Amino acid sequence: MHPSVENRFYDLLGRKLAGESDALELEELETLLRRHPELQLFYNQVITHTAEVSDADIDTAYAIHYEKMYPASAPSIKSRVVSWLKWSLAAASVVVVLSVSWLLLNRNKPVTDKQTIVASGRDSRSTMTLPDGSIVRLNAKSKVSYGEGFGKTTREVFLTGEAYFEVTHNANVPFIVHTGEADIKVLGTKFNVRNYSNEHRMEAALLTGSIELTLHEDEQHKILLKPSDKIIVKKEAGGDATITPDTGNKKVELTSIKMQDSVIVETSWLNDKMAFYDKPFSEIALDLERQFDVTVEFKNKEISGYKYTGVYDEARVEDILKILQMIKPFQYTINNKQITIY
Repeated sequence: MHPSVENRFYDLLGRKLAGESDALELEELETLLRRHPELQLFYNQVITHTAEVSDADIDTAYAIHYEKMYPASAPSIKSRVVSWLKWSLAAASVVVVLSVSWLLLNRNKPVTDKQTIVASGRDSRSTMTLPDGSIVRLNAKSKVSYGEGFGKTTREVFLTGEAYFEVTHNANVPFIVHTGEADIKVLGTKFNVRNYSNEHRMEAALLTGSIELTLHEDEQHKILLKPSDKIIVKKEAGGDATITPDTGNKKVELTSIKMQDSVIVETSWLNDKMAFYDKPFSEIALDLERQFDVTVEFKNKEISGYKYTGVYDEARVEDILKILQMIKPFQYTINNKQITIY
């Protein structure tokens, strides 16, 4: 496990204990626990903060976690955390336990603070310049966070949702994007990453430069991308998934970016457009929900499988639905923010 992933786990756990987590952070924490089962026992013991839990249980839980996470040369960290756990699990006040949990977890982490940028809807898409000069543009319902020391000894960000990166070159300090499925390492380039929690795959599309992708479940295998390459990591590989010679992994598909009407499909959102290339209506519906803050329900499963190709302006959700309706017929109703398709 990459140390930064472990640090992120502690940060998310501390925010949850303090009651400061938002929905995206809770989803990110669940993803980390699924990807790294070795964290689960330690997590369970911390969450189950009751006086009935014995010292032996705490010692066992932490010992298992500690052997995986820390070198033998750092006994002081273990003693502080174990002492805190014993005290907090015996405390009568849940409020006190949560407060001390938050303070201790953050005190023992190398990254002591972080900056978080959230884009909640189409009108709040964000563009920011990181301390190292790199530019990040966030799509709707997306979030990126980074540590206080960013740009000095490390350049690591954590992404939930979709973002476009223009990374400044720094050969001494690689830029790394962490997602629930993989880590993306780069020196200087332009690329787009899509990693929404309610979609069954993560995508990275490279426009210029080069990036190196490492799957969390196969950290010894590095996948290099060249300009115009696109990689798709299936979160749940299906039986008919493509096995590529470069990866040998049916969860991973290496393809190329798509052009439609002189628009790059993968980055069309940067120009306030929605571009699809043979995309199922069910997946288009997820885009509509994020961009226009609506809910889409299909009453006919056959219609949800309709596939569309084209470029559409993001003016109004009704405009896009009418164009799709002309290509392949269906009916729909709109009641406030609820869209029903049948």
